Amino acid sequence: MKLNEIFTKISPYKTCSFDLDNYVLHIFISTDDQSTAPIYEAKQKGTPLRGIYSTIHHKVPSPGKEHIHVYAKNNHLLALNIDGTAHDNSHGIQIPNKVADAIRTNFPSFILPPNNFIESASLAILTSYKYQIILG
Repeated sequence: MKLNEIFTKISPYKTCSFDLDNYVLHIFISTDDQSTAPIYEAKQKGTPLRGIYSTIHHKVPSPGKEHIHVYAKNNHLLALNIDGTAHDNSHGIQIPNKVADAIRTNFPSFILPPNNFIESASLAILTSYKYQIILG
């Protein structure tokens, strides 16, 4: 059985296949009724923050911490807990300056990490172990 035959048996797609030199190109076309909905590339998720950025604020979930998700257009950029730590694997992400300024203005209770660089540890831990972290 060919790949496109297997795929169409387990999903709502039609296929078209073309031979191109030494390759076979498979195009999958959704048969799901929702696929006819228009695509709005520039539509922002949540509340506008600044420029192309927007945010969704999640109050204290259970279990968890209050946090925000930041989007650039519809693309998830980062998630930040109220204490400045990473949320949803946003470790090691540099918060753009425009976004950091907007967070300070719109979410004053949120702590921004040093240099707008999201680490996995809280600010208290980073401060306590600062010299050990630097010296390795």
